[in-house]
Amino acid sequence: MNFEKFVAKRLHTESNLQHSISKPILKMAVAAVSLSITVMILAIATGKGLQEKISAKVTGFTSDIQVTVLDLNQSLELSPISPDSTVIMSLYEIEGVEHVQTQITKNALIKTDTEFEGIVVKGVDNNFDWSFINTHLTQGQLPKYNSYEKSNEILISKKLSQTLGLKINDQALFYFQGKQNNQPLIRKFTIKGIYETGIEIFDDHYIFADLKHLQKINRWSENQFSSIEIKVNKDYNIDAIQSLVEIVTPFDTKVSSSKSLYPQIFDWIKLFDLNIAIILIIMIVVASINMISSLLIIILERTKMIGLLKALGAASISIKKIFLYHAFYLLQKGLIIGNGIGLSLIALQHFLAPIELDPAHYYVKKLPVTLSIENWLSINLMSFFICMVLLIIPALIIQKVEPVKAIRYE
Repeated sequence: MNFEKFVAKRLHTESNLQHSISKPILKMAVAAVSLSITVMILAIATGKGLQEKISAKVTGFTSDIQVTVLDLNQSLELSPISPDSTVIMSLYEIEGVEHVQTQITKNALIKTDTEFEGIVVKGVDNNFDWSFINTHLTQGQLPKYNSYEKSNEILISKKLSQTLGLKINDQALFYFQGKQNNQPLIRKFTIKGIYETGIEIFDDHYIFADLKHLQKINRWSENQFSSIEIKVNKDYNIDAIQSLVEIVTPFDTKVSSSKSLYPQIFDWIKLFDLNIAIILIIMIVVASINMISSLLIIILERTKMIGLLKALGAASISIKKIFLYHAFYLLQKGLIIGNGIGLSLIALQHFLAPIELDPAHYYVKKLPVTLSIENWLSINLMSFFICMVLLIIPALIIQKVEPVKAIRYE
């Protein structure tokens, strides 16, 4: 152990701090660093957790990428796209593409004995990936569709089932606008299951039904759909995959990502990054100010010691190191306590989820938390280096201390 570390450790011992006037101030500095680290960890964990959870819900319901026909139609009822097997195979050959499925969306009116509601019917087939919907199934079971006969089973949202007073195995009439003479076409469907995603724009409108019903209503062939939905592996960049999809799809199609289809949601969760940045800056400033203040007080309290060390031949740079080491031990203690509290609170929320949110505003019932090793290391390293660099400023005072005056200092 070198001279500077030895003296700094002696200064940091409990016996030396016991009768020190700076002891309560040093405790406040450690508490400020601990609080700052705790808040920063929680800010990133909750912010990133909400971003990942909400974006996963949107892409889980709609897919990451959609391929539609290229036209000026902005409604849900799009002109049909007719992908051949070559296009589908080409999409599967793109590295990062997990699943490719087709679907049809069509507006309808659902009517019961006492209520009616405008809804959007999403027609899917036996190739549809139900994994996301299955995790949000609240009652009943998923409808089963096959390639050789139409099924009257549908999946309805919890919000719509409550509004319309429908339960599992109940039947309801659906009114579609026909393609011929604009005469309404009536279909009767049976409620097979009830889902709830927590996202209003989906839960308020969407019902899942057999795609073959919508093809017949639209007078479309078996190879005509509203869009192709593409799910991308989470380890791959969606924008890069989208560019590759544009290459293999026909020139008369449009390729869109979920971000462009639902900008209001993704722009909102993107603001979380700004909120996190503001919190990090404020907390680092708080920690730095407290550490600088505590170091200044330590230097003033130990002015006589500084004079004695200089009189004994110690260089100013060596004395600076003593006090910087002392500050380092305080900062280290604050980091350890702050990380312990922050990580414990994250673990508590992850496993027990005591904090709940309003799904109407945040799209989730329980506050999600996620903290990557990279983010955790970044918080600690950034806080440590910024504080240590700023602590050099008060340490410069040592250079101006005159030994004779310092020894006489009371």
